[in-house]
Amino acid sequence: MTNILTNGDVVVVKFPFASSLKYKARPAVIISTENYNKYSRDTFLILAISSQVSSKLSIEKEIKFYTEAGLLKPSIFKSSIATIESTFIIQKLGSLTHLDRVTLKTMLKNICDINLG
Repeated sequence: MTNILTNGDVVVVKFPFASSLKYKARPAVIISTENYNKYSRDTFLILAISSQVSSKLSIEKEIKFYTEAGLLKPSIFKSSIATIESTFIIQKLGSLTHLDRVTLKTMLKNICDINLG
């Protein structure tokens, strides 16, 4: 299943607890490109998603069309980026709409726009 995942797909991933071998299922969005996904060592770059809208940081953005993305509740893009092995992906929920992809791209640019001079 993971070889058909692409940028903008919303997935459920197994996030490990820091102090044990247990996992908790959490939603995330694939942010790695098709090229990265093709040539990576079976990993994906993801951005966490949360339904804790009230605790949103100013840089974090709402997912306007959360039901189209397969999410059950109003949600936000968290400012947490991670690399995850494909075996940690439980299932695909849906995909972001074009508008939410634009929002995500703008947010990522604001988080990652580093001037290395």
